Amino acid sequence: MRKTIHRRPACIALALTMTISSVFGPGTAGITAAKKARLASKNLNVKAGSKVTIVIRNKNKKAKYTFSSSRTGIATVSKKGVITGKKTGKTKVTVTEILNKKKRSLGVIKVKVTAKNALISVDKPSATPGTAASAANSASQAASSTSAPGSMNNATATPKPKDMMPRPTSTPSPKATGAPPTRTPLVLDDVSTPSDFIMKKSDVTYGSYEKITYHSGVTGTDRHAIVLTPPDYNPDEKYPVLYLCHGGNGDENDWLDGKPELMYGNLLANEETVPMIMVLVNCRARANDGPNPSDSLSDAHMQAWTDFLYELQDDLMPYMQNNYPVLTGRENTAIAGLSMGGRESLYIGFNIPDKISYIGAFSPAFGIFEYENFGYYEKGYFTEDTFTLPDEYKDNTTIMIMNGANDSMVRDEPEKYHNVLVNNDVNHYYYTIPGDHNMDVWKNGLYNFLKVVFK
Repeated sequence: MRKTIHRRPACIALALTMTISSVFGPGTAGITAAKKARLASKNLNVKAGSKVTIVIRNKNKKAKYTFSSSRTGIATVSKKGVITGKKTGKTKVTVTEILNKKKRSLGVIKVKVTAKNALISVDKPSATPGTAASAANSASQAASSTSAPGSMNNATATPKPKDMMPRPTSTPSPKATGAPPTRTPLVLDDVSTPSDFIMKKSDVTYGSYEKITYHSGVTGTDRHAIVLTPPDYNPDEKYPVLYLCHGGNGDENDWLDGKPELMYGNLLANEETVPMIMVLVNCRARANDGPNPSDSLSDAHMQAWTDFLYELQDDLMPYMQNNYPVLTGRENTAIAGLSMGGRESLYIGFNIPDKISYIGAFSPAFGIFEYENFGYYEKGYFTEDTFTLPDEYKDNTTIMIMNGANDSMVRDEPEKYHNVLVNNDVNHYYYTIPGDHNMDVWKNGLYNFLKVVFK
């Protein structure tokens, strides 16, 4: 189903939230009882021959923890919770806490063992209606960060950026290992934007927006996206496709504030880009997919982003191929996004390089690598060793990472992604411009990405 839409302002993001009990300082009255130990993750991936350690949050020093694998031929687990992958397959690891002679189950971890050279991802959920929506929300419900010490810029009532990813107190630099890079670094001659790059001009024709509805096998619900067709759109011609991802608390309407139809139309009129179809997607693949979710720091919220990889491949891409004249193949497919959408673009692009040849990440958020902050922990999609591309794709994939030099949300995490790619000999563009974590920076990123995509 399609209908023409009009731009509406994106919703103002909610303030970054965190558990109120975690902000009490020494000597504060009313401190609640210690939190119970819990598993940091209930889904783990490990390569055959590699190891991964189970992380238990709020561990009790007086307790003993036991671990057992249901299929030791697939993976074993030591007394200290170190999982060793044996061969490809799946197993379950049960974790138990013994305290004062009483046993308490912390839960079961689903472990997937992949081949040594496989890219790490998570198990695909079943296509049961409401699957994503019913995922456990293990993060505590929270209070506003306006009262949280250590919050961004000693946060006041000023709304936070749309993306809600927390920032760590420090970002370790990657270690330079192995042989030096052999590929010629990619450099943009000029990353500035002209003063009129998003101005509507009387002598330029612009594209049109349509809102589409497609069925998601991941969520079991109908979901929405926005399609921007190019100027002089001809259904008898075929076009490459760019999937555009929003920030952590946004939805498919986020990019409308950046006026991509004007930016793209002006670039096309100057012959600085090529005709294409853009799809403004909703990366939150769950039934409750509206903007400004109340549980933005929860396993359920983060899992919804992970699950969008499957929805994109199995539902949205086929919908576009069946309803629009799109070119197929990796050389005709791109993905890009801002903040959490930038992280999403890297996650998806590096997981399915056989389907996507162009990746843009504008101020990409934390989560590509392991991190913990504001009481929330994620294992990360990759390690520094696995954040790479197979050799067959290293020379024919275009990757762009950029950030605001004064970014107070993701700080220097994008630079870490850049440094790891340098160490792993993966060619890419990387640059910074003055600015914070906002649309002015992301418009610059999209503008420069449009100049290199599908070329």
